[in-house]
Amino acid sequence: MSEEIKTFKNVLVVIDPAMKEQYALKRALKMNEILDGGVKVHLFISFEMDELRKSQDTFDFYCDSNWFAELVKPLINENIEYTAEVFWTADWHNSILESSKRNNTGLIIMSDYSSEKDRNDLSAAKWSLLRVSNCPVLIVHPNTELQRKTILAAVNMQTDNPRYVDLNKKVLQLTRIMALAYGAEKHIVNAYEDSMEFPDRAKLLRETDAKQENTHVQLGDPVEVISEVAEGIDADIVVIGTLSRRGIMAAMRGNKSEEIIRKIKRDVIILN
Repeated sequence: MSEEIKTFKNVLVVIDPAMKEQYALKRALKMNEILDGGVKVHLFISFEMDELRKSQDTFDFYCDSNWFAELVKPLINENIEYTAEVFWTADWHNSILESSKRNNTGLIIMSDYSSEKDRNDLSAAKWSLLRVSNCPVLIVHPNTELQRKTILAAVNMQTDNPRYVDLNKKVLQLTRIMALAYGAEKHIVNAYEDSMEFPDRAKLLRETDAKQENTHVQLGDPVEVISEVAEGIDADIVVIGTLSRRGIMAAMRGNKSEEIIRKIKRDVIILN
């Protein structure tokens, strides 16, 4: 097993007790099947308070030992090593980050229930988690196939900004790991908004190690280009990067990565 794949040996799965289906847990189970040596799972069980308040329900949930036994049954059946903790917290995203650090997590997995509710399910707390997480965050969409066949990586190769150059490398490294692990086809998309900033296609092919026919360079708004390419190739997952934002910038929404996540109805993995 390579050192890179070992990074994803420890995964933190966010469990929402208010939901019947735990798509994030199903994804972790599939990862255990695919990755050589399997995975170790840490279950972070917690209600997101903002979501509970929006639901206008009374906070009357009953999760007993039988509920927990059903939750972990697939893990036991597959002999997956797991740990679990239960949180009741108003500081949801920071509690997840602290748990991730304690458990040396290489990947945080959480479910997106947007298609069930016909609305975007990413609350302010979830956006905060995506912006500041030290490890990749995988958002699992209910309609995505568990077996990866097509992976799309979004890069910005026309910039010399060192932070974006480093981010591109991380996106491409993760995409390569996933493509190898799943035996999936790798695609690259590079959008550019100014015709004077056309990316060097030879450099793009060389640095991404992608087939020419799987390299999509298009002029236009990155949000529209990436979502259209993802739809056109029927990508199972889109890998995107975002620069960490803190302080006043962390309170602002509307960057390209967030717009892409809102628009794409498939699995998305986000790297800071």
